Amino acid sequence: MEIDEIVNREKISVLIEYTSRDIIGPGLFRILKSIKEKYGDDAIIIITDFLDALPIHKYQAELIGIDTKIIDSSAIIKVGGRISSGNVIYKIPISSYPVYKTLYEESLKKLLDGMNPRGKFFINIQIGIEGLMNVFERKEIMEQIHDIGEYIVTKDRDIRDIMFLNIDYLKSRSIDILPMLRTIFPVVIRLMNDGRSFSIMKSVFPNIKGSVGTIKWE
Repeated sequence: MEIDEIVNREKISVLIEYTSRDIIGPGLFRILKSIKEKYGDDAIIIITDFLDALPIHKYQAELIGIDTKIIDSSAIIKVGGRISSGNVIYKIPISSYPVYKTLYEESLKKLLDGMNPRGKFFINIQIGIEGLMNVFERKEIMEQIHDIGEYIVTKDRDIRDIMFLNIDYLKSRSIDILPMLRTIFPVVIRLMNDGRSFSIMKSVFPNIKGSVGTIKWE
């Protein structure tokens, strides 16, 4: 099993957990490549890069010779950070949560409305969001988690979400962010073996719960 098989469901949302010891870059770009190979132009890729997470993962992938050009044809929303990688369409500064929320929702809506695909779907990948959660105060984080849940269950078009989450960043928070996010997402995946394999910890689809798979590095 590979990740591209899991997102073969309309409006699916997947949480991928990893730690600071895992190497995410090669796997991330392999997932992007396998999605394009499997779905072609039917899959429109949007990436939200929080606080320069994408340049870090791109650097890791390039160190072992992986082609990263796919992000040049993807639509990227950049939240905070200083390094632009790939086709950055919108840049959102770090601010209070209400301001960030408004700017992000407006940017995402403009992207979705501008592409307006017929018979196509969006792959919406978010990386580095745990860094943003460490910027906000307790009340803002609670609002953010609630808004993530609301977004997931009220999608008005076929958006298939993949959120990468470094769980090490959340250990020092005074609220249990991780259990709340696990409750929201219908599929939760845990990366293993330095990011080369994964296990499906939770799934609304009984036939894949407990399954393991690989993420091939090239």
